[in-house]
Amino acid sequence: MVYKRFDDKLVIRLKKGDKLVESVREILEKENVKAGFLTGIGATDNLEVGLFDPESKEYKIKKYEEDLEIANLCGNISNKDGKLYTHFHITCGRAKSNPNENSLAGEAIAGHLNEAVISLTAEIFVTIIDGKINRIFDQDLGLNLIEF
Repeated sequence: MVYKRFDDKLVIRLKKGDKLVESVREILEKENVKAGFLTGIGATDNLEVGLFDPESKEYKIKKYEEDLEIANLCGNISNKDGKLYTHFHITCGRAKSNPNENSLAGEAIAGHLNEAVISLTAEIFVTIIDGKINRIFDQDLGLNLIEF
């Protein structure tokens, strides 16, 4: 991974084999980022996403080990119990071959990003917010919610 800081912005390029969430968190901690948001694109061949089940109050996790295009990465950066807290979502596209057509039809995979291993590259832009955003656990929902 490589990155550069421009005032309140970080531009990150991940390399093949980098773990997306782990790498971004490492940079955020190094740069002492307390609040912000990010967006990105890239490619992965090892993806783990979750969908929150409100009844069980747990994430249902699914893994994909195939070539996927990261069409959208978005998320926010805050703190919980004095520690860095990141919350990322991802939408990936995959080619689905249709034997009746000469072209490829795509389909999307989306959800809460647990981790993605970069297969080619990823380009991520972070905007840093000058302030601190905290999270607290909401017992009724089973989620960590933003609290000012």
